[in-house]
Amino acid sequence: MTLCYPPYPAPIGCGNVRLQICCMPVEGCWEHSMTPRYTVWFVDDLPKNLRDFEVNHASDFTIETFAKPSEVLSRIRRKEYPHALLIDVFFYETAQRAQEVENEVAELAQKLKEAAAKLGLMDHKYAAGITLMENIYNHFNQTPPPFPMYAYTSKGPFLLEQKDWQRISEYGAEVLLKGKVTPQSEVTEIVGDIETAILKNSWSAWLSRGFFKSLFSLWPGFFWLVVGSAGTWLFQKFWMHG
Repeated sequence: MTLCYPPYPAPIGCGNVRLQICCMPVEGCWEHSMTPRYTVWFVDDLPKNLRDFEVNHASDFTIETFAKPSEVLSRIRRKEYPHALLIDVFFYETAQRAQEVENEVAELAQKLKEAAAKLGLMDHKYAAGITLMENIYNHFNQTPPPFPMYAYTSKGPFLLEQKDWQRISEYGAEVLLKGKVTPQSEVTEIVGDIETAILKNSWSAWLSRGFFKSLFSLWPGFFWLVVGSAGTWLFQKFWMHG
């Protein structure tokens, strides 16, 4: 299945051909490889974060990193687009100041977690929402549900550990921070995710994926069947009746 976004210049990584209108296959750049290699951009003012991201994901994506938002905007205005863009929210005057802020925030977060632990607020018996996500995930045979599922939380960023976020991701849930955006923004995100899920799970999409996969799997056998039939016909026509 192919989704077209006109005018959508060919993303970085889809080869050197720049089309005025690019139809992006949902599963990657099929014209160059059956194994997609997506290009991901990451902009952050902390060099360590950029290095860590590249080390962690260089084998999965073609990574480009940027230290300034203006650098990304310049590329976008030249109609150069990635397949995905990750943007840090806070940017400071210098990398040194960014590191200082990072350390201060980490220290405050640690103090908050220690205080929450003393008060018993981090007890996992209260994390029933994650248990619900796990049960839904298991209900669908250990696959994410066919509808959008969110960790809709305000306390999560302060009380959850890395392993908790890992579980949320594993169960296919997105993170939506409660009270951090307007209700209308929440509506926009939720409706967009619902429509994407409907498209992904529609009969037409399912049939399209199934048809093309079946076609590719049957093609070699069909090819040799045609060759064999043609060879038999030629043998009978010219050898038997020659």
